[in-house]
Amino acid sequence: DLTTCLVARERLVASGAARDAVPALTDPAVLTTDGLAELARELARAHAGKLLVSTDRVVGVTQGGAARAYPLRFLAWHGIVNDTLGGRAIAVTYDPLCDSTVVFERQTADGRLEFGVSGLLCESNLLMYDRRPDGRASLWSQLQMRAVAGPAAERGATLAVCPAAVVHWSDWVARHPDTTVLKPDLGRLKLYKRTYDLYFASDTPRFPLSTQPADGRPRMMPLVIVRTAGDWHAWPLAEVLERAGLPGVPRSAATPEPFSRARELGTWRTVVDGVALRFECRPSPAAVWPMSEAGEPVETIYAFHFAWHAARQALGGRPD
Repeated sequence: DLTTCLVARERLVASGAARDAVPALTDPAVLTTDGLAELARELARAHAGKLLVSTDRVVGVTQGGAARAYPLRFLAWHGIVNDTLGGRAIAVTYDPLCDSTVVFERQTADGRLEFGVSGLLCESNLLMYDRRPDGRASLWSQLQMRAVAGPAAERGATLAVCPAAVVHWSDWVARHPDTTVLKPDLGRLKLYKRTYDLYFASDTPRFPLSTQPADGRPRMMPLVIVRTAGDWHAWPLAEVLERAGLPGVPRSAATPEPFSRARELGTWRTVVDGVALRFECRPSPAAVWPMSEAGEPVETIYAFHFAWHAARQALGGRPD
């Protein structure tokens, strides 16, 4: 229903995949670390290759004392995971076109939402739709964090962001040894092994943009974006790693340097809006884990520069 549309309709672009062609997951199966190890052994015996390695990037989420990891290699082929963790309904979202990760609360004033992949994009970024029993779906922008078309847009509905971090699998397990992990769809293992590395290195967004950063920095420069008491604040991953004593990070967060650098660890501390933040960093592949100085998770988004710029412009905020 595009009767109410908060963005120019010409900015809604077909991705080339029909609605639900990228299958979002709902209440997915999960594995313990022991279960993952057993599955990995089964796949090794079948010569199916490695399932998850220590430097794989995962979205780590904690809620209600429970921890769960969602590997980006899996998420790239599902887009959305409608899950419940620690009693809280969440949506873990990842768009490889923007290398953007946001975790949302699904419980809203209009009830508990379940999201699917619409097949449409706005500024080359994921548009989700809500699966409503009355069929009156709305479109929701991942990086604008709001409904942009349909009944929910008419009400001005927004989504609350949950703390999350994109980190190396080994670092997540070290901090959360009792974590569970999203179980892969074994019928999609070949897809999970396909990467976006060439696209990430291109600095050429795949779909049209109505606005682009004018600061001269690479459009597909990865950012880490943290909300404090005042606003969202964005830093280039390369800048954070340099301040953490780990210079030489590749432009793309997903493209690794030689494996010998994988276990280097750096930390950068800063204060923003009176909030003391700590960033724990790995260089290969680039991973930045923001947290409070006390080690508590903070609301965090990851995205390419062009995508965050477009979202901020759409919301009338200052460009980062």
